[in-house]
Amino acid sequence: MEEKQLIKSKKDKTLLIVIGVLSAILIVLFVFFMIEKKENRENMVAITAEKEELQQELTDLSHHYDNLKTDNDTLNNKLAHEQEKIASLMEKMKEFRNNSYAEINRYKKEIGTLKTVLRSYVVQIDSLNQLNRKLVAENTEVKKQMDWVRDRNKTLEQKTEQLAETLEKASTLSVENFKVYCVNKNDKETNLRRCFQLKADFSLARNITAKRGPRMIYLRITRPDGQVLAASSKSFFKYQNATLTYSARREIEYEGEKLEIAIFWPNDGSLEKGEYIADLFSDNQQIGTTKFILK
Repeated sequence: MEEKQLIKSKKDKTLLIVIGVLSAILIVLFVFFMIEKKENRENMVAITAEKEELQQELTDLSHHYDNLKTDNDTLNNKLAHEQEKIASLMEKMKEFRNNSYAEINRYKKEIGTLKTVLRSYVVQIDSLNQLNRKLVAENTEVKKQMDWVRDRNKTLEQKTEQLAETLEKASTLSVENFKVYCVNKNDKETNLRRCFQLKADFSLARNITAKRGPRMIYLRITRPDGQVLAASSKSFFKYQNATLTYSARREIEYEGEKLEIAIFWPNDGSLEKGEYIADLFSDNQQIGTTKFILK
């Protein structure tokens, strides 16, 4: 009897020991489970934080690429391609559910590559912009020089034209003491009733710049009623862009010295009382004008 009780007592002790050991093991396993659960929770929080940080980095990268400006079409195409990569990576990160740091590290590597490419494009665009600014400055300077040359040429042209005009004026015949009056058959001044012909007296002033040689002088007399006293029905000469009627003409030989000249218009009976205008022309220029009155 006592032996049976002793055996039972040993079994109970053994059972208690086994239960104690199992309990201890369960406690240890529970502790490990709780620790691992806590670590997993902490890992999830850390991974989520890093994911959000990487997403923000991608957003910032996208803005940086948007702000890159260049007129180079090839470079613009490359920038657009990098923007597509960023957009694709952002879409992938939205679907990212893996708690693995390896996945996070892979995204970090790709974003690092995008940053490196961005820096290289920033350098290229900065170089292009500097070159463009230099070219703009050079073009501005060239434009200034061209404007200066254009203005200088315009000034020279104006001076040339002024000089040519001055030379033309200087070489134009100058008339002095121009007067017209009636004379009789003895070349004596008279009145309208005894007028045999009209005499135009004048002097060509001394002019060393005028061309030498023969000159044709045209006399054009206009009556009070506006009619021109014509030498004949074919008495015309060219003046500027017009054809004018002349009353009389005379060819002279001019050598640059003062020259006294007289031109006559025979009275054909068409003279009347009133104020007349007499003009002198030569070498396509009007060289003299005067008024006279017949009474």
